[in-house]
Amino acid sequence: MLLENFQFTQSNMQDYLTCPRRFDLRHRQHLQWPAEESAPVQETERRMKLGSDFHWLAHQHALGMPLPALTALAENDPSPELGAMWQNYLAHRPAELSADGVRRFPEVTLATELGGFRLAAKFDLLAALPDGRVLIVDWKTNLRRPRADRLRARAQSRVYPFVLARAAESLLGVPVAPDAITMLYWFTAAPADPETIRYDEGQFAADETFLTDIIAQIAAADAFPLTDDARVCRFCTFRSFCERGDVAGPLDEFEDDFSFDDLDLDWEQVSEIAF
Repeated sequence: MLLENFQFTQSNMQDYLTCPRRFDLRHRQHLQWPAEESAPVQETERRMKLGSDFHWLAHQHALGMPLPALTALAENDPSPELGAMWQNYLAHRPAELSADGVRRFPEVTLATELGGFRLAAKFDLLAALPDGRVLIVDWKTNLRRPRADRLRARAQSRVYPFVLARAAESLLGVPVAPDAITMLYWFTAAPADPETIRYDEGQFAADETFLTDIIAQIAAADAFPLTDDARVCRFCTFRSFCERGDVAGPLDEFEDDFSFDDLDLDWEQVSEIAF
């Protein structure tokens, strides 16, 4: 059984949708299993660090840190890739973020109650536009642009706009209708080709039903079976525990189907760029 104070997020919901056993081991039993998720390990760690550093730069810019200082940090980084990612950001960041009167809320967490549990979302950036619309911006640092259908099928694409529609008033002081919400995935690897998801009342109702059903399934579950798709086990730390292999899948294949958000990483523990 889940504890009454269990908090649902897009991450643990995605784990359940990917593999109920993974959800159980990671989020109910809190099992720590010593295995890497993709190989080579050093390159995986380098890519995660690079993604974290880019998120930090974008966060500092949203807070008002001057662009010249941030650009100098990016260009002086030991990895030339960070400088290239930052230049893509400078040239192609969402135009709405520079509009007069826009209010930016970086790294903000909102939550709502659903099915007797707390459902929370931590946003890379929320932008309240002067015309009343709200833009959800999520920075993605994959080496390649993920497929649109796979992005739209992810729990994140349902949880984020749903939670915003439910909880925006606590942040903005006024309610926000679903049809005023747009979610934008922005890619360092394809900066001129973001994925835009426009929300509406119909999708909000569908998401409420979908997410409520998932929470109810998990809360009532007595067993958490292994996924039937053994392919995903190649990128799971629990594969040897579940007797699904003992060799991590290659990083280049991981990025074809997954996001670095899927990795079992506490982003708060990844070191930031030093001044």
